[in-house]
Amino acid sequence: MGQKPRVLIVEDDEPIRMMLTKVVERLDFGVDQAADGGEAIDLIEHNGYAAIILDLMMPRVDGFTVLDHLRREQPETLDTTIVATAIPLAEVARRFPHRVYRLHSKPFEMASLIDDIRSCVQQHR
Repeated sequence: MGQKPRVLIVEDDEPIRMMLTKVVERLDFGVDQAADGGEAIDLIEHNGYAAIILDLMMPRVDGFTVLDHLRREQPETLDTTIVATAIPLAEVARRFPHRVYRLHSKPFEMASLIDDIRSCVQQHR
């Protein structure tokens, strides 16, 4: 039997990160967490993920830096990246005009986010 698909949650707000972790675990996927973009980049470079849930507004290394890193170093990973942010989506598109799997506005609609996590992981298999 193979390993569970793994999802990386990149979120500096601990209550949101923990809530998303519980949601992903209930979907029967493995979970890693990063509280900022620097941690996320390190994890991404050393692990493969079926999906990445990425906040953009974080201290030290923000999510746009993570997206730029992925675009340069692992562009295929953008196809399995879900951005969940309070930044207006038009601003996100202006600052990062490249395709990601999906954009979600905070506060996000949980059912829609869950559907996208499942679909993203299925696509990765």
